Amino acid sequence: MPSFVCFAKNCGYQTSAPTEAELMTKIAEHAKTAHKMDPIPPDVMVKVKAAIKK
Repeated sequence: MPSFVCFAKNCGYQTSAPTEAELMTKIAEHAKTAHKMDPIPPDVMVKVKAAIKK
């Protein structure tokens, strides 16, 4: 099951989901509400994808 731990400073958000698509939905919602990123900038998205553990 893919999982993600937020790499932002002082953010302890962690999540997982049955599929990477569902995980990306959760990550996008977290980025929007916690970090005011809507949408996630391309440079940050590269880091997000690298941080996903499969």
